[in-house]
Amino acid sequence: MNKDFLLENEHLQITKSDIEIVTKEEKERLKNLPKMYASDPRLLGNLMSITATKLNNLKNSFDKPYFARIDFTSQLDKNKIVLYIGKVGVMSENGDMIVTDWRAPISSIYYDGNLGDLSYKVDEDLIYGTLELKRQIIIEKSQLINVFDVDSVSDDELLKPYLGAGADNRLKNIVASIQSEQNDIIRADINKNIIVQGVAGSGKTTVALHRIAYLVYNYSKKVNANQFMVIGPNKFFINYISTVLPDLDVGNAVQCTYEELSIEYIKEKFDIEEPTQKLIEYIYGKEIEKYSRIKTSMKYKEAIDKFLFDYEESIMPKEDFKICNCTIYTKEEVIDMYKLHVDLPNISSRVDITVKLLSNKLKLDTSKHAIIKQEFDIMNSKEASTIKWKIIKNIENGCIAELRKYLSLNNIKVLQLYKMFIQNSSKYIEFLDSDFVITTMSNIQKKLVQFEDIPAMIYIKTILYGINDYNKYVHVVIDESQDFGAFNFYVLTKLMPNSTFSIFGDITQGIYSYRGIYDWYEVKKESFNNKCEIMRLEKSYRTTIEIMQTANKISKHLNLGECKPVIRHGNDVRITKCNIEEKIRYIANLIRNSIDMGYKSIAIICKTPNESKNIYEKLKSFDFKLEYIMDDNELYNGGICILTSYLSKGLEFDCVIITDADESIYSSKNEMDMKLMYVACTRALHNLEIIYNNEIIYPFK
Repeated sequence: MNKDFLLENEHLQITKSDIEIVTKEEKERLKNLPKMYASDPRLLGNLMSITATKLNNLKNSFDKPYFARIDFTSQLDKNKIVLYIGKVGVMSENGDMIVTDWRAPISSIYYDGNLGDLSYKVDEDLIYGTLELKRQIIIEKSQLINVFDVDSVSDDELLKPYLGAGADNRLKNIVASIQSEQNDIIRADINKNIIVQGVAGSGKTTVALHRIAYLVYNYSKKVNANQFMVIGPNKFFINYISTVLPDLDVGNAVQCTYEELSIEYIKEKFDIEEPTQKLIEYIYGKEIEKYSRIKTSMKYKEAIDKFLFDYEESIMPKEDFKICNCTIYTKEEVIDMYKLHVDLPNISSRVDITVKLLSNKLKLDTSKHAIIKQEFDIMNSKEASTIKWKIIKNIENGCIAELRKYLSLNNIKVLQLYKMFIQNSSKYIEFLDSDFVITTMSNIQKKLVQFEDIPAMIYIKTILYGINDYNKYVHVVIDESQDFGAFNFYVLTKLMPNSTFSIFGDITQGIYSYRGIYDWYEVKKESFNNKCEIMRLEKSYRTTIEIMQTANKISKHLNLGECKPVIRHGNDVRITKCNIEEKIRYIANLIRNSIDMGYKSIAIICKTPNESKNIYEKLKSFDFKLEYIMDDNELYNGGICILTSYLSKGLEFDCVIITDADESIYSSKNEMDMKLMYVACTRALHNLEIIYNNEIIYPFK
């Protein structure tokens, strides 16, 4: 053993001992907290939760307390510090740093810096100094395995231990292998919007989640974890990341789909058509309505703006505001008062302020009080005498209830107003045909809306009633966002005006092409008014060179550029012609071989639900434990699964078997088919098997 290894092994033993001491102290603290804070249950609960989390982190860090070491000399005081960087920071009782958290500002040196003079940022200040040592340390089950002195973390050879890991361990290891371009995104300023175009396997999802972890850690004194939100494409994805976020110490971040967010915000009784239903119909060859894309575009927003302007005009009073046949305010006076507040963000707030101002004005206007008294004196009846003082008192108090009734939205529902827009849509969108109205109205009558209708409904509610408490959010991460339109993003900026956004996606994987975007610059311009930075992840860390070269044939065919794989070779991609009778037995043999090779996650990917069900039924006769994934509400925890290519998006597997790569099934002339095939190919980490029956798709010839 060399000297460095022995020294690092000695340090590891000291660190483990220190962690045990801190753990013992925290356990004692947890035991004593109920006695110390019995009089303050809320504070007690918070402290117990914090201490329990700290204990859990200590337990998790014991087997692998750190993964790197840096030696840094500050230019200011010339002091040399030695830091060990780990997934979780550990501090002794007297405040000494045992392990530095990977999210700490100084840790960025490990990811971005090369040996020599450099600087790192703390808040707005730059700290200058010299990086004298950067060391990668491999620890497994509390045992030191290896030590590498490096100048750059991006050395492909050093990445191999992490890239070669199985699908079940990759997220757990990413903090040790974050690349410079990934680190730039993770540590990007919380106050700016970013769009990340990342190729398949570039780590978009892991970078997105680690960005949340980084922001929560560095802004913990100002922001709570529940002020961050992660929006995923489906429940399958949300289930997948829900197991990861707690491990990143951000389990309290809100996690939802776009549909769930809309239901929670709008709070009306309606159903949302399963988005994959339309996709499946498209996959089976049904022509999708041409207006699907229009509904997620900013043109639709402009049409709704015109409609809402007309609607607001229509609710203006048509008669004067009267009490006992006496005009208190003319309708012109009320409308003028209302229009003084057009800059307020929603109609409801404009109504409220108008009512309050008119009421307050009436309270102070004694001349109006006198007019009413005079009117009662003229009436001089028994009935007038009975109600006179009650009405006069009400007027002196400003007639707030009557004014609210007079100038009211009447609690109109979002779905009701959207229905009015659809009925009159020809007035606002010239190029829509009657089929648009018939189909959309038919759904609304059944209180059913499609995914494409959601942005409009969210937008209508923000204009009508405001944003409720959604202004609490400070940052939102959206993954698989290539399937959204510009209007989808815009309404989120309206709903959460105090939030910035990190948007992750890959145009090449945009399988919802009938509604998604083609160009990130369109989103930057139309959704964010150009206040957004587009960043790129162009290297694929997921797949081997052999798999990526195969997938690149498809992206090249689509004129969408090619991924740059890291230097990790593996098995050749096998493309096998197999007739229908042989196919099932051949797939079974591939599964057995994959299990023998130690693969823990194996996916059999088909194009259509019918094909996946057929394969599943036939494979059941073999001695395999199979999981048949039918929709996006299911949780996948490894093993052998059968699913469609559109459900596999965002996931990864050790081994992928594509069962039906025929030109007659995945047409090379159909953009959607090629994107589905691209998605299927790029799910594989280590091994890709492609089977066809008659004629392989054109790019693979």
